[in-house]
Amino acid sequence: MVKNPVEYQGQGFLGVGGYWRWGLREQLLAIGTAILCMFIIIYFTGMGWAVEVGGKPVGVVKKRSVAEDAVKEIIEAQEAALGQPVKPGQEVTYRRVRVSQSPVLTSGELKARLKDALSLYTRAVVVRVDGKELFYLKNVETAQAFLDSVRQMYAVRPDKEAFFAEQVETAVEDAPVGRVMSIEEALSAVRRGIEEKWRYTVKEGDTLWGIAAAQDLSVEEVITANPGMDPETLSIGQVIRLRREKPILTVVQEYETAKVEPIPFPKEIRYDSSLHRGQVKVVQYGKPGRKEVRYAVRVENGVEVSREIIATRQLSAPVKQVERRGSRYLLASRGQGRASIGWPVSGPIVSGFGMRWGRMHTGVDIAAKYGTAVVAAGSGTVIRAGWYGGYGRTVDIDHGDGVVTRYAHLSKIGVGLGETVRRGQYIGRVGSSGHTTGPHLHFEVIVNGSPRNPLRYL
Repeated sequence: MVKNPVEYQGQGFLGVGGYWRWGLREQLLAIGTAILCMFIIIYFTGMGWAVEVGGKPVGVVKKRSVAEDAVKEIIEAQEAALGQPVKPGQEVTYRRVRVSQSPVLTSGELKARLKDALSLYTRAVVVRVDGKELFYLKNVETAQAFLDSVRQMYAVRPDKEAFFAEQVETAVEDAPVGRVMSIEEALSAVRRGIEEKWRYTVKEGDTLWGIAAAQDLSVEEVITANPGMDPETLSIGQVIRLRREKPILTVVQEYETAKVEPIPFPKEIRYDSSLHRGQVKVVQYGKPGRKEVRYAVRVENGVEVSREIIATRQLSAPVKQVERRGSRYLLASRGQGRASIGWPVSGPIVSGFGMRWGRMHTGVDIAAKYGTAVVAAGSGTVIRAGWYGGYGRTVDIDHGDGVVTRYAHLSKIGVGLGETVRRGQYIGRVGSSGHTTGPHLHFEVIVNGSPRNPLRYL
């Protein structure tokens, strides 16, 4: 049966029309897909990765792998240098961001920032000294080797036990990589010690020597800490800088030692009125004995701090010395035509005995160069050898019968308290210690507690 042409044409038209309608839809779909792809490409090509350490931004890179590789390289470099595992102390996070919002970093630029931002930690051994964490070593073996090296460094007797005066403890914990030391670095810190600094304000009556003694310092240490300071003149309210080195670790050794020492021989004194006081004639020479003395010794950082006698054994007895000593009174005025004491140092008199600047000058000042040897004016016993107020370094010699001679402003003292000296024996050197205007020897003659003019007896 033949279809109606009109109907056929209509179907054909519709068929053709349907064909074109489906083609347009596909074209629109293709165009939309292309636009979407272009949008996605544009969107994602404008994106990057923000790197954060502990929640704080470090920088932006194009790819996450660049950041991850940078972190990995930094950690691996530290592990290679330290020889053990290392981990970040903060969380490292990565977040997608638009590149237009932040400049994009190169791998090298990011690594430079990460080195400052990353706090790397490792498992280490901390050495605590009296509760303070002072040293970090990378493992137990290294920490033990360090402590053994400190003991060996200060031990004076390798055969004796050495221990620390401080409480020393070790513990394993996470530590910043930057604080982990090598043995050499830790030993260098021990050698340097701790520098203590403080200040002191001068009060009325203070002297430099008194301040130094009260602060457990030497005068030289105080002067060194205050360049340009005049040690002879202090003013009330003046601020003095003080400093000293304090050890971080104190290595102690305690042991016993024996030493053979002489036994001083006794003296039998026979006074002879035919001899002047100070003149001595030996009738029988003495001979020292010998004894073995055992000591308990304590050494701190290589310096002996105490020595106590624990036993003594006599090896040979001493032989006494018999002497004849003059008993005639030594001091007689020059007016009586008899000199009695010698000059302690050669030089002119620059300031005499008597009133000076409104006050009594109780001796004579003899000019001499700094460091010139000073000798005893007569034989006697040293009853003072040390610092004596404005006199500075001073030696007093008792000659008996109430007679004492004084030697002041010395730069160095060469005799000890209680020592017996002969006329003309070296006792010190000329200086300018105490209250002086320059180097000279202040010399006094004191009879029964009263100063006399030395020129009457020289």
